[in-house]
Amino acid sequence: MSGSRQQPGLACEECRKKKLRCDRRKPQCDQCEDSGTACLVNQVRSPRGPKKGHLKALRNRIATLESIINCDQGNVGLTEVLDSSEKYHSEETVEILSPPQEYIANPTNTEYHDITYSIEPSTIASPIAPMTPPDHESSDMIEADLDQLYFDRVHPVVPMLHQSRYFSWSQRFNKPTSHICLQFAMWALAAASSAHLQDMRESLYTRARSRIEALDYDIESSSAACLQAAQTWLLLTHYEFRYMSYRRAWLTAGRAFRIIQLAKLHEIDRLNDVSINMAHPEAWAEAEEKRRTYWLAYCLDRFLNISDEWPLSLHEGALCIYLPVSEPDFQHSRPVLMDSLYDEIETSGQKMLPPFAETIVLITLCWHSVAFQRAAYGDKTSPSDGHTWKRHTRLYQMVQQRLMLISLPPSSPELHDPMRLFTNMLANAAVIWFYNIMETLQVEIDDEIILVPLYSAYEIVGLAKPLTRSSFFKVRPPPIHPRKLTVGFVSHWVVQAHAFSPMLLYLSAKFLKTHADQPSTCVPASEDKQQKLEDLKSALRVLQGGNNLAMSYLELLDSDSFQKFCNLSTIQGCTMSEVTDQSEPPFFLDMMNLF
Repeated sequence: MSGSRQQPGLACEECRKKKLRCDRRKPQCDQCEDSGTACLVNQVRSPRGPKKGHLKALRNRIATLESIINCDQGNVGLTEVLDSSEKYHSEETVEILSPPQEYIANPTNTEYHDITYSIEPSTIASPIAPMTPPDHESSDMIEADLDQLYFDRVHPVVPMLHQSRYFSWSQRFNKPTSHICLQFAMWALAAASSAHLQDMRESLYTRARSRIEALDYDIESSSAACLQAAQTWLLLTHYEFRYMSYRRAWLTAGRAFRIIQLAKLHEIDRLNDVSINMAHPEAWAEAEEKRRTYWLAYCLDRFLNISDEWPLSLHEGALCIYLPVSEPDFQHSRPVLMDSLYDEIETSGQKMLPPFAETIVLITLCWHSVAFQRAAYGDKTSPSDGHTWKRHTRLYQMVQQRLMLISLPPSSPELHDPMRLFTNMLANAAVIWFYNIMETLQVEIDDEIILVPLYSAYEIVGLAKPLTRSSFFKVRPPPIHPRKLTVGFVSHWVVQAHAFSPMLLYLSAKFLKTHADQPSTCVPASEDKQQKLEDLKSALRVLQGGNNLAMSYLELLDSDSFQKFCNLSTIQGCTMSEVTDQSEPPFFLDMMNLF
């Protein structure tokens, strides 16, 4: 064949799109003439091969990784590495070079837990290739999966976002920076709860953190102290508490608390006309989301500070806000008027509250007991004398009344709700908490009184048993909702366990160990306390995959010094460091004083 199969010139865009052979006829090829479309020829074609600057970007990445390796060996500081890496992010490489995941502190390496995030937003490229053009279809699928993962697996234990309100603004093209920060924080927690997207969580967290810190620089901006900014910091606190260090989460929480105070969310029901909101479901749903954001921070403040009895950031004295409604009423925008925290405490035990509201009441009662303990230490008279002791006794009765009202058997299907499960565990833990305070103050106690906290400890064991029977990943039938995932998912009992559940499991284990010789009529002879301790350890082993606190408590329970600590736990002021003659682990702070 003398002639070439390839005609001279360039094929038209229509033939290239349909992958047809173009005859290069002018002014219109046969294919375009037959289809009636314009025959256009693009004379400028991008050269084949790597993009410009690609090889240079790879060399720079290798140099950066080598510097980080030297940092691990103590030769270079990590801050110097990050500063020196800025020169690699030139205009020609920013689109193809994203920050290596090694920039992010490894949650399993305590050496980097307290590294300050000083990365400027301008130096961070998009860490997730699918989230950027040109593959818009892939980007939309991943974002939809992350959104649904968040509401399926994270929201049940962090119930502050209104799903319909979120989807109404999340689809907008031009979103405020605070909304973008909130999305990345949500996606980081969602990716952490997925086996298939696990490798994305650190990049998403880093991007959320860098953007919200950049927003803080412009504190005069209204978006710097808006609802979404507060929600972002709260979600970052939960992420750091689970996957990083206790100290980092505690400091991050402080930033959330200050924004919440600046936005005056603690008096939302004084600033807004409640009657108008009740008549307009959309306005009511917005106000309820603000209430839930405040109450989530309120509980977080008490859980984080109760270990060392540090002063609180969000106090009860200035509250003018109603308790949160049930989850179905919230998500369906059904206006309901709840009682205030004070009214509910005074009428404690008369009616059952939604799980989130019940958690708020219970943790408040526990903190009132802390105030009693402080007052007893400074009082020279006997702790069992006077009005203060009567108040403590009344609080203890309130806790027992609430426990009897909400108590459910471990086999109850209602406990599939992770917040309901946590509320039941917290009510039993509160009973143990109050009893331990009486023991610490060396108050005279009847022998039969110990049966109440002992029964509560056994109840916590029963509530924790499903953890030992659940596989970590399992497959579920295809969901009804079109946006939900159809792939394997993480068991509700594992992923949706409350972040502070390990505290309650450890409280029960410590109580059973310190009272191992106490005679009991609450448990059959065939079930000894040692077996129940093993059940609690098994539950902690299941939780440790997504909660550093569970890992730390499990290590403490398995340590040789635990028994020695239990023997000295009734000594006032005794800490773990005094028992072991060693400094406490950085993750624990002084958490051995927690219970």
